Amino acid sequence: MASHQFICFLAMISLMIINISANKACHPDDLKGLNDFKASIHSDTSGRLSKWIGQDCCNWPGISCNSTTNRVVEIYLPGHYVSGDDESPNFVSSTMSGSISPSISLLTSLQVIDLNKLVGLTGQIPESIGVLKNLKELNLQTNQISSTIPESVFTLTSLTTLNLENNHLTGEISENIGNLQALQKLFLSNNSFTGKIPVSITKLHSISTIHLEKNQLVGEIQLPLTPSQWPLIKTLALDNNALTGAIPDSIGYLTTLSSLSISNNQFTGPIPSSLGNIKQLQILKVNNNNLAVEMLPTTICGLTELSVLYVSQNKIHGPLPGCLYSFKYLLDVDVPFKRTATLPMGVHK
Repeated sequence: MASHQFICFLAMISLMIINISANKACHPDDLKGLNDFKASIHSDTSGRLSKWIGQDCCNWPGISCNSTTNRVVEIYLPGHYVSGDDESPNFVSSTMSGSISPSISLLTSLQVIDLNKLVGLTGQIPESIGVLKNLKELNLQTNQISSTIPESVFTLTSLTTLNLENNHLTGEISENIGNLQALQKLFLSNNSFTGKIPVSITKLHSISTIHLEKNQLVGEIQLPLTPSQWPLIKTLALDNNALTGAIPDSIGYLTTLSSLSISNNQFTGPIPSSLGNIKQLQILKVNNNNLAVEMLPTTICGLTELSVLYVSQNKIHGPLPGCLYSFKYLLDVDVPFKRTATLPMGVHK
């Protein structure tokens, strides 16, 4: 009788061990997707991928899982990161070389893919990434990814952040970008995008940050036609392209804007007086264009939060509006005409 009870006890312990092991094991699709990702990376100076061993992927470096479903929800492997504990943090700078495996699409619960500043990722963004309908953040900044953005990316309607800046991406920015209604931050700068800025970008009603600078974009600037289209916009950076035409009066609808950079383009016409509506504007850079006007609009006097003002290398004549001399935050000014008084300390030119 005692031996029978002991055997039952051992059976229960064995069953518990099996259940614990099963709970720790990755979902088979997640495990294959991550192992295929690892196999596509040829070099990892951080050594994080060398610790991807066994089946308990939720405890692998850079991987986070949902506590209920045990499915992988985050791949966080940036080039710059902090290791160690709060008392003795270690700031690490690392690189990876290789490509992004199409099998990443097997991780269907993914919400975050952050592979920024790894420097050595090459190849294309897999078309299969479009099946990751839960994806909220795609950050591949500062790598060597090439070709065009696959159309499947513009079906990821849960995306709030799309960061592909500092790569080798080419082609036109798809009109389907307007499908990303949840998008808040868009970073596509320092690539080789061509063509016009898509009109559909004005449909991104949740957008707060747009960086399209340092590309080869042409045509006229696309801005919302009503104040309600970009109600949260804070940053608009379009500098160092080949954009033409006038700065639209509708720029004044962007009343939440704090930074506007459109320098080093081919804009013509005047600086619209509607700029004066943007009371929160802190940075205004319109230098190195073909803007032509006798003097800056007097409505600029309403921009009392300005800290940076660049308007040189245009066809703008003086004098500098006297109100600017009383702007207490203005620390950096680049203007094409002589000043008749002293600007606040720290201002140059």
